[in-house]
Amino acid sequence: MQCSHCGREVGETIHTQKGYRVDYYLLHTGRTERSAFRDPRDDMASLAYLKLIEPVDIVSCAGCYADPAIRRRLDDDFKGLSSILDPEPVEGREQNQTPNHHD
Repeated sequence: MQCSHCGREVGETIHTQKGYRVDYYLLHTGRTERSAFRDPRDDMASLAYLKLIEPVDIVSCAGCYADPAIRRRLDDDFKGLSSILDPEPVEGREQNQTPNHHD
């Protein structure tokens, strides 16, 4: 397996008598869509959730996992705030900004 961020080959977790060494973390994620489960009983509220429609595994080596920017993107993905599969925003540029073309 390779790190999804830097491409480094990762190794398995090594266990010793005194502890263990983790070389990578695995995030099972993917494209989702908001969905709701309605209880057939009228008196029960519906349950909203994110439905996984395109599963993807993201491998993060220990070095990349320690990077605050990568960790924030992984956490945001896990919380459903944004997808790590989306391109990273370019600093200093708004996401919905249209390019300025001059003739």
